Amino acid sequence: MNDRRQPRRRARALWSTVAAIAVALTALTAVGPAMAAPIPPAAGNEITAADGATLPIAAINPPSRLAGMVAVYTPAFGATTKTNAFGGEAVLVSDGSATGYSVERVCTVLASCADGSWRPGDNAIPVNGVVLSVSPGGSPDVRAWLRDHVRPGDTIHIAPVVSRSASTTLDATDPTAATNPAGVDGNGTCFPGCRGAEQLIQYSPASARATTGTNDFGFEVTVQDGVVTGAGGNDRQIPVDGFVLSGHGARGTWLQTNAVVGASITIDGTALTATIDERTAIFGAEQALADADARIEDAVGSCLAFPEDRATEASTDAAAALADAHAAAEAGDKTGAVDLANAAKATAELAAHRTAESRPAEGRATWVRPEETNPAAIEATLDRIDAAGFNVVFLESIYQGYTIYPSEAAAAAGVAPQRPNMVGFDPLQVWIDGAHARGIELHPWIHTFFVGSDQTGGIGPVLSAHPNWAALQRKDVGKALGPSVAEPGYYFLDAAHPDARAYVQSLLRELLTTYDVDGVHLDYIRYPVSQPWETAGYSYSDYSRQTFAAEHGVDPYTLTPTDAAWQTWTDWRIENVTSFVGEVRELQQTEASDVALSAAVFADPVDGLDKKFQNWADWVDRGYVDLLTGMSFGTSGASVARDTEVMRERVGDNQYLYTATYGPFRGSTPATVLEQIRAVSDAGSDGVGLFAWNQLSAGQAEALAEGAHRVDAVAPHADPLGAAVVGIQSLRDQIADATTGCIDDKTGDRVEHRLDKALAAMDDDQLDKAARELEQAASSVGSPSGDGAQAFAARTLRDLDMFGRWIDTALERRG
Repeated sequence: MNDRRQPRRRARALWSTVAAIAVALTALTAVGPAMAAPIPPAAGNEITAADGATLPIAAINPPSRLAGMVAVYTPAFGATTKTNAFGGEAVLVSDGSATGYSVERVCTVLASCADGSWRPGDNAIPVNGVVLSVSPGGSPDVRAWLRDHVRPGDTIHIAPVVSRSASTTLDATDPTAATNPAGVDGNGTCFPGCRGAEQLIQYSPASARATTGTNDFGFEVTVQDGVVTGAGGNDRQIPVDGFVLSGHGARGTWLQTNAVVGASITIDGTALTATIDERTAIFGAEQALADADARIEDAVGSCLAFPEDRATEASTDAAAALADAHAAAEAGDKTGAVDLANAAKATAELAAHRTAESRPAEGRATWVRPEETNPAAIEATLDRIDAAGFNVVFLESIYQGYTIYPSEAAAAAGVAPQRPNMVGFDPLQVWIDGAHARGIELHPWIHTFFVGSDQTGGIGPVLSAHPNWAALQRKDVGKALGPSVAEPGYYFLDAAHPDARAYVQSLLRELLTTYDVDGVHLDYIRYPVSQPWETAGYSYSDYSRQTFAAEHGVDPYTLTPTDAAWQTWTDWRIENVTSFVGEVRELQQTEASDVALSAAVFADPVDGLDKKFQNWADWVDRGYVDLLTGMSFGTSGASVARDTEVMRERVGDNQYLYTATYGPFRGSTPATVLEQIRAVSDAGSDGVGLFAWNQLSAGQAEALAEGAHRVDAVAPHADPLGAAVVGIQSLRDQIADATTGCIDDKTGDRVEHRLDKALAAMDDDQLDKAARELEQAASSVGSPSGDGAQAFAARTLRDLDMFGRWIDTALERRG
């Protein structure tokens, strides 16, 4: 059925689709002498140097390079690559052709650069070009390739690959503690999956494992009948007719680059070879089309509200392009086959995106680092954020010790009053005005206790002015202040120091009383990672040691975890953070009670307590926060769902949760981003935060606009009753439109009746009655049979529970 709700925007041609079709037209159509538009590089493309040497690209605009990675950074990433100085980079400027680039400069850490001003990292990205960036740690060393094959003035080409093979070596098959010593810790216990650092492992059915058992720090592919049939994530199911290849670090990068879906895999002893050719591209397109068609069938069968006609149209177009790809392959035109198959795959993925559920009531947040230095650039960024469907922006407003706005509070404390590159105007005000004009909430995102980094200028302006406010790790007692060893290069304020606390609160008071913000978002509201305690433990500043000793009669520097007073020392640090949040809550209630107070926290409560002394569960119990964004670093839907379930179980029903997923930061596929949104929604989150906007790719943004963010949404933390009304009305419409295969007429009538009564009760402000009507509606759903009916019932029950939660929370917070 067609979506009864209008899309928030009409479909735009997918950039990736346009790019793929442009390649096909370049290959298949006679063109005149006019210059062709440059084709945006893509992961899996191949770089061909002037001497004919080739190198495959692993990633486009990755937020950080994995070991041995070959990456390309485009202007969409930002002003510079933000990479370190241990790799190598070539700055490339388009020569006006579809695939050609002129090498402007090149530099690696392996040799002296031709010009002393050139550098091997953090190069400026040209507006009419890209930066080719390679990292250390691979085998062979990709830095050596850049050093040996790329010269200033050369012309190189970046284009889709038709065929290539790559080989490497397996470290172990079906590892155990006995057979793979590199996969065990110092106690002889296997790491997850018995996969060690920088290892490439094969898991077969002979292992008697159902899944690989690995953690989220790697990359895996499924191989069946000698062909890669699935890629990405970890802890993959081991097929009975194949195996899983699992790589950590640079070995994961090798898989990501070479063992793409459709690649042929051969293993001879420990020698592993992956081959990509036109059959790979066609297989990938076939898989994408089959997935899209299955999703359309499931969405129709479960009566999901989605634009069926537009999804079907894209599927039809993909099928036609795939047929043309087959014809080109049969005619011996391998290049044409690859180009057409890539176009078919992109269009099939569009069809799949259009089957994503788009809910009209949920939070859709994103974290934004403002890099724009003029109002016009800010407005352009806000246009893109709006087009991607976000309704909340956490704007990084105090970070690295600087405010982005001109701060009288900072100046009064002898601290630099504004980030140097933003002096001359007030970016925060422009962001607020622009966001509100688009119906987007703006919450300043605050680095609470984290104030400096060696990567961005050292200790920063706050500790430069007030070095006695610094948190000091155990290993630095009696020495000069050094950065955290567990969070390399980072400097923090001491959460116990009253002057440091007062300073941060003065900035927050300034924000709350000067600007029309919708919320304040606390990040780094914790101690630095404090394990291992012997070296990385915090904070052993003079102030903390003296104050704790005065209160408890012992210098904490003399304590170890075996001492009775160690728990007291731990609790003291936990309370320093918790009391600060409580003071901020009191400040917020006094100065701007209608502004939401939120915090970014570690989803695992034990991890947050043990390593960082962050007891967010206690903050909830004390009523200190309106909204939590649990940071979930998993690479799959199942992983982020587990984190959401843990948080929901701990905080109960009367706390707003927007699980933070890291698909943009990790460079996940658009499909994975949508999968994680669906997973956390099903697991009980009231919305989703995507970290971070600055790493969101064009493909991910398109997937959001076409899929999960297709319709506008009301954020429940801001308007819980309005969100509940919108959601209930939408659910009622879906039930009315559903076929008898999803819900029988009698059941549908009963549920609709209860929803009507709930809406009427809310109109009369009878919230208790509305909540009871939703409970009765849930009881009326029953337990239907059939896959479609069960899926429809599950969504209905999920949403009824969510709407009831919002009403109960509104009641509780009314007092």
